[in-house]
Amino acid sequence: MKNGIPQVLLLGNGINRAFNSDSWDELLNSIDKRSERYDIGGYRCPETLKAILITEDSLENALQDQKERLGNLGTEKPEKQMTLLRRLMNIGFDEILTTNYSYELETAALGQSNFSEQALRRMRRHTDEVKRCETSLLLHTYNKIEQNGLEKRIWHIHGEARKPDSMILGAYYYGNLLGKIIDLNRRRGRYYSSAQTPVIRSWTDAFLLGDVYILGFGFGFAESDLWWLLNRKKRERGPVGKTYFYELKQTDGINRAKIDLLKIMNVEIIYKDVLDGDWQGVYEWAVGDIEKRVGKRVIRK
Repeated sequence: MKNGIPQVLLLGNGINRAFNSDSWDELLNSIDKRSERYDIGGYRCPETLKAILITEDSLENALQDQKERLGNLGTEKPEKQMTLLRRLMNIGFDEILTTNYSYELETAALGQSNFSEQALRRMRRHTDEVKRCETSLLLHTYNKIEQNGLEKRIWHIHGEARKPDSMILGAYYYGNLLGKIIDLNRRRGRYYSSAQTPVIRSWTDAFLLGDVYILGFGFGFAESDLWWLLNRKKRERGPVGKTYFYELKQTDGINRAKIDLLKIMNVEIIYKDVLDGDWQGVYEWAVGDIEKRVGKRVIRK
């Protein structure tokens, strides 16, 4: 921790996209090519609703049909990408949150291109808030790995590819997740203002209490759970950390409404232009900037 505040990474899909790896659009297109038709004419359909359209509200069946492909997400990535991810994880965050369903963080940390289902089961842990690892809405369930002799916790906050039932993709599932988050925070409310040394019992604890560095995540308007948590964090009377958002953009690529909303939520925006389409170089810069801000520290053993 830094000054008693957990240091938290929230990683989105940006690094994957920079290295031409899997994206949400590609996942939806793999389910049904009709996904592309709903982005024509300037009226882009939010992914949470597009998932309902292309599956005719049968998302569960579609994801089960894709289970074999989903199980390989995040493996066999370019070595340059793995090197950047290992560098990011070596910074020494107390908690690592990711909206990705894929396992590039685990494979990078373990120094291998793939891992078995059995290895994944060995990683799975839960906090003492629940009696067993959750199969959906993974608020208290994480993957424990060891890197360079140090324990790291990776929270797949929107689910995991090898557990399709856990994947938060359609609007219905976002609603279920948000409802559970609201209920959890109602029960945990007094804890945030009274805890001297915070104990992270769910990924929402990490988001609310910690200094959160958001990288490679677009913070689209459909991300209702995280927008709610930002607002909740702003309203907290007890000590909470700061939130930093890396806005890596083309010269004319700012979404003014999003940026203004983030500022209202007390988020510090860190801008960096992408020149000549060099997304990989910009992410390398961002990782270096985070290293300077957080510092390389020893975390829990």
